[in-house]
Amino acid sequence: MTLPPLAFDVYEANPPEAYAGDPIWRTRMFRMASYLSSRCASDTAALGTRVSLAVSQQFVRAITSVSANIAEGYSRGDTADRRRFYTYALGSTREAIAWIDALGDAPWPPKRIYLDLLVQIRRQLLTALKSLRAASAEKRSAPRRNTPIVYRNPKSES
Repeated sequence: MTLPPLAFDVYEANPPEAYAGDPIWRTRMFRMASYLSSRCASDTAALGTRVSLAVSQQFVRAITSVSANIAEGYSRGDTADRRRFYTYALGSTREAIAWIDALGDAPWPPKRIYLDLLVQIRRQLLTALKSLRAASAEKRSAPRRNTPIVYRNPKSES
């Protein structure tokens, strides 16, 4: 497997073949999450023995979960489903930030890149969730299009 370049802007300008022509690539939070997911395993391996294997594995799981949940939510047509998966992605984003914090002062060159992109992803997810909540509220408050079902008392029909 070929790692993406260290610079996100280079990765963003040259999408992986799997996403060529896919509309999800227009979603910046997905591009950022995809970039981190593709780099994460090798970047954490560079930490070596400075960090426990359990912490590294949890961090990799959290990072890869962000892009997976954004992709899953993006693909859902229903607002409630999209909100649910974006909420999962937000939780994983916060978890990844917490794992970076758990690294403490361990020297890790890409730490700043991860934090910057994760904070941007978190911001974009919060904005998307706010918009989806508003759309959901509008949908609930819209007038009913169908005529209501008429209640028939079974006792009066005998």
